[in-house]
Parts: sequence; C-alpha cells; structure tokens
Amino acid sequence: MTGEEHDATWAEDMVAQIHQGAREAHERRDALAVAVDEIASGFTQLGLKPWKTVRRSPAREDMRAPDVQLGDRAEPVERILRYESAVNILSAADQLRGFAVLLRAETSLMGAVSVARGVFEACLWATAVIDPTISTDERLQRALTRRLARLSAGIRLNKMLGVVTDHEQSADDEHGTNRDPAQDIDDIVTYAKSRGWSAKRSRRAFEITPLSIDWLSENLERRVGIEGYAWTSGSSMAHSEHAADTASWIELTQDIGTAPAWLIQHWSTGVWAGPRLFLETFEGYTGKMHLEREYQRFAKRFWDHGRKA
Repeated sequence: MTGEEHDATWAEDMVAQIHQGAREAHERRDALAVAVDEIASGFTQLGLKPWKTVRRSPAREDMRAPDVQLGDRAEPVERILRYESAVNILSAADQLRGFAVLLRAETSLMGAVSVARGVFEACLWATAVIDPTISTDERLQRALTRRLARLSAGIRLNKMLGVVTDHEQSADDEHGTNRDPAQDIDDIVTYAKSRGWSAKRSRRAFEITPLSIDWLSENLERRVGIEGYAWTSGSSMAHSEHAADTASWIELTQDIGTAPAWLIQHWSTGVWAGPRLFLETFEGYTGKMHLEREYQRFAKRFWDHGRKA
C-alpha cells in the first residue's frame, strides 16, 4: 500500500468513526429523552392520582390530624399537604417534558439549563411540603405558607392585568379559582394565629414559616453536592453570571447553531437531582417506593456520556 493509499484509508476510517460516534451520541440523546418522558409521565400520575401509603407512615399520621378550619369550611390536613405538593409535582412533570423537547432539538443550551433549574425548584417545593423528617404541624405550616404565596401571586397578577372578577364561593376549590383570594388569605392568617403561629407579612406575601429555595437546598437531609450549591441563588448559573468556561460554550453553540446533548446534560444536573430528591422524600413520607425502575433507567441514561470502561 502506497503512502497516499494509506492516508486515504486512514481518512475514510476516521470519517466512518466520526459518523459512528455521531450516531451513538444521537442514540444516547434519544434514549435519555425517552427516559425523561417516562419520569414526566410518572410524576403526572403522582400529581393526579391518590397516594398509596402504609401504616405508621408520616402520611397516615397526617390523615389522622384534626381538620383545618378556614373561615366557614374545614379542610383535612392531608388534603392540603397533598394538593400543595401536587401543584409542584405537576409543574416538575411539565418542565421535564419541556426538557426532553429541548434535549432532542439540541438548539438551546441556556433554555435547557433554565428548564432544568425549574425542575429542581419544583421538586424542592414538593419535597418541602411532605418532608417526613418534620412534624405534621411543621408540614402544615409549610403548605399553608405555599398557599399564601400562590394566593398573593394571583392577586398581583390580576392587578397587573387590570382584571376584576366576581368570586362565587366554592367550598372545595384548592386552586383559589372562583374564590376571593384576599378572603382566603385572611382565613389562613386567622387560623395560624388561632394556633399560636406567627403570620408575618414579607415583601410579597404572608409567611407562617420562612421558606426559600436557598434555605431548603442548604438544609436538605438527603442532599448531594450539586444540590448544595449549583441550584441556589449563589450559583452563577442561577442568574446568568456565567463563569468563563460556560460563556465560551454559549458562544460556541451560537457559532455552530447546535447545543449538543452531552453539553446540555453537563449543565442540567437539576433534572437528575430534583426527581432523585423528591422520590426519596416521597418514599419516606408514604412508606412506599414509586417509579424506582423508571428513575434507575433515567439516572443511568443521564450519566451515560459514552465513555469507554
């Protein structure tokens, strides 16, 4: 074989390897997207269907707690906790589906990173409300604080939009739709004070117990390194103060018009950390394991970057 023939063969082999590598990368991308969709479907079911619980679980303790008297209606504690957690479970499910779409498209690094942060935050809020390491009263305080935040957000939005509505009372509407949110806020604050709990007005809403993403992520019982820093407000990725290497990758994705799936994975660990944290907490709260196989498949795909053993 002449030198030219050798060079040509080498070049053909190299091109073939590049194409093979691209095919394998796309296969890993598509497999991960499918696994993310599976987790999203599982979260949707957890958000919509009744939860199965075992005896002596924290969830069963909450079922036995006295009803919460809010104005002229009484709500079971477990129903309040489940609803306020489910709001965020369904939010995480929706954002997981969005992440799978962005992953397949491979066109937006920061779009995927932002959605990944949203997944983690939604899972963290869902976790905080059903935390099995605290008491029923503490879980209730967190859930009512989250409801106060939702009601206040609705009032602010309506004011910004100039919306005026007539509220028809509906005794079993947890959303706050068709209810007077201001009256619901007063009812919750009155209940809190009747229990001897503080109900202080913060900048945006009343709080029975101070809650924030930073505080929760720093005080997790089951956190791992990435949960302790990268998804708090101290992280550069949280508010677009990008480190030099991140900025370089962002520039590159603009130049080539592609945000490779492996790069998206590298900066989107909230998609892995959030569901991991929530499912472990959910198991501790209900006493039953959920989505174990789906999460194991997802975690395996998430950390598969095609490296040879």
